[in-house]
Amino acid sequence: PPNMFVKKDERKIPQILSEASAQDRKENLTELRLARRPAEFNGSISILCQPHYANALHDLISLSLYDCQISTLTGIGYLASSSSCNTTTTEEEDENADIHEDVCCPHLKELNFGRNPLSVLSPELSLLSNSLTSLWLDDCEITGPLPECVYDLENLEILRISNNKITTLKGRHGIDKLQNMKVLCLDGNMIEEVPAELATLTHLESLLLRKNKLSALPEGVPGINHPNLTLLHVSSNNLRSLPSSISECGSLTAIYANANKITVVPADMALRLTRLESCNLCNNQIESVGVEFLERFGEPDLKSGKCEKDSACTVNLDQNPMVEKRRELLSQDDATMDTS
Repeated sequence: PPNMFVKKDERKIPQILSEASAQDRKENLTELRLARRPAEFNGSISILCQPHYANALHDLISLSLYDCQISTLTGIGYLASSSSCNTTTTEEEDENADIHEDVCCPHLKELNFGRNPLSVLSPELSLLSNSLTSLWLDDCEITGPLPECVYDLENLEILRISNNKITTLKGRHGIDKLQNMKVLCLDGNMIEEVPAELATLTHLESLLLRKNKLSALPEGVPGINHPNLTLLHVSSNNLRSLPSSISECGSLTAIYANANKITVVPADMALRLTRLESCNLCNNQIESVGVEFLERFGEPDLKSGKCEKDSACTVNLDQNPMVEKRRELLSQDDATMDTS
């Protein structure tokens, strides 16, 4: 079978960048994966921010610095700084130069800083707003409100910032600035509420908020303004209900809301979410469901807790009172029959 692992480049960073700068290089450097190089980075990204490497980085689209023990992003603005100081041009050429082409990394779309001990983000990160569409900051140590510089990255389509210690999201003039967002992953943080402005992110395809401290979702999240949203993941929170607006989000194919404190299922969810393929509501406090729900999905199987009447969609209601109570009654009946 083919090797599924990408072989690590054994060259040191200066050699990689020097060879990419060479006049006779065979191809431009568009992807740079420098994961697990703590000794070379020594806690910062300064090794990349050298003027003599500007030519090597000019065509960069994707940069991964995963698990390098980087504790500060000070200097990240260099990647968006003017590169004209590194080449000799006339004043006329400077005036006519495309502003995007006159920076160190004009095409940089993807940044992965996952698994680095970053407790704060440098405000310089916002200087990458022209080109950046994907930012990965999973498993860092970011603490407190989501850093302001993230809201300035208005072209972001993917933001993954799971397993940190983020407490709050800013709504107005914050999350509502990220109008191109498609995948928003905030799993494993300490968020107690999400702003209603999430309803304005009309391009959302996946919203992941599991393992936080949410007690409610605002109406409209999700809702009619999310015509492309297919995945809602809100398991392992403190939710007592799902917003009624969820029934207006007809694009949903998967809902994971297990391990909450949900007591009721929105009345018309079964009728209106016609594309639903998977709905996990197990380990909640649901006592009963409506007639429409039973007509489409059927009664939960007492052994598995799953409703499987709709062959196109599986609903899991295991570990809810409506299932557990029926199991108890059944076991009591069995016991009575055994003694009779």
